[in-house]
Amino acid sequence: MKDQIDVAVRRSPKYSVFMGLGAIVGVLVAGVLTLFVDPEAMPTGYTVAKGAGLLLLILAVGGLFLGGLLAVILDRVWRRKTRSYRVDAEIDMVDDPKETARRRIAEANGEDPEAEPAGSTGPGTLAEADGSADATPTATSAADGIADDESRNGSSSSGV
Repeated sequence: MKDQIDVAVRRSPKYSVFMGLGAIVGVLVAGVLTLFVDPEAMPTGYTVAKGAGLLLLILAVGGLFLGGLLAVILDRVWRRKTRSYRVDAEIDMVDDPKETARRRIAEANGEDPEAEPAGSTGPGTLAEADGSADATPTATSAADGIADDESRNGSSSSGV
């Protein structure tokens, strides 16, 4: 089924990048400001390292906040510059997910994806299951199931 749909295209900032860059700028500013601190001007009980740590914490969190705020402002500005386009769309009806998975597995294994699966129920199977038809039952062992798993997965299983 073919149709035309309207899509909106706009730029959008990555908030984590803006916030991370803001925190990095805050750390750099704290480092530069620490260079200009006079150790003798520090209050009693404080060292330059303690002052630098406090400054680092405050400016890193402040930079994180300002980076996020800048991202929000840019998002609002870029939202106004949204462009709308009309594009052709091809809409496919969705198949059963199990059937789609079976077809993809068959294609990956080099088999015909349209072929009937090996363990499928064909006509007459229900009658055999009821016992109403004369059918010779076949026995399968657990080893058959393990061999099937090994051929599919490429690895051995413990059978547990």
